[in-house]
Amino acid sequence: MNLLSKYIPVGLRVLFNRYFRYTCEDSYGKGKKIQLFRPLNIDPKYVEIDDFVRIQSDVTLITSEAKLRIKKYSAIGMGCLIIPGSHVPTVGLPQFLSFLHINDIQTGITIEEDCWIGAQATLLSKCNIGRGSIVGACSLVTKDVPPYAVVAGSPAKIIATRFSIEQIVEHEQQLYPESERLSTEKINEIFETHYKGLKSIGTSNISAADLKKLKLAKNEYNMFSNSNT
Repeated sequence: MNLLSKYIPVGLRVLFNRYFRYTCEDSYGKGKKIQLFRPLNIDPKYVEIDDFVRIQSDVTLITSEAKLRIKKYSAIGMGCLIIPGSHVPTVGLPQFLSFLHINDIQTGITIEEDCWIGAQATLLSKCNIGRGSIVGACSLVTKDVPPYAVVAGSPAKIIATRFSIEQIVEHEQQLYPESERLSTEKINEIFETHYKGLKSIGTSNISAADLKKLKLAKNEYNMFSNSNT
């Protein structure tokens, strides 16, 4: 028993973790300029965060060993629940003893670049979130989400694409160096496989005032230094 658990009541330890330990940016791997909003219920040892990631308050990660990876430019909305592992029901093992982690499945979850996970969404094991995707608020995601999809519902289903093919090409050019971009061939393949007949919800239109604001913010955060912006 360490000094913290010996002398500090359980309730105070929980508050300390949620408001201070779990919101210390230096605890979350290599990411720089990440934004963490208190309170959080995420143990940093199970999370790897890249650059320019934002996590809103009251996000909870439930895991024994399975890891969560959040790649750059992504944001997670308030109150999300993320469960990167699962387990196999086992004869003779009562649920009360599930903390023994017998026959646990440690699959992990990866949230790729530039994703938005809407408020109070739930991500279950084996559901990796593809680059540029949007998960609607209160959705229950149980399987992989392809790049630039918009998913919603319980269980979550693809309801639209974030951008058209042409908009994705432009977006990729503005966010990523050439070596990291999805090729036009790959984007076409994704649309042919997943998005036939679906509408896109995004736009390329932006006012002069908002464009100026965007450029100032990118410069302030030193973002996209290797892209065309």
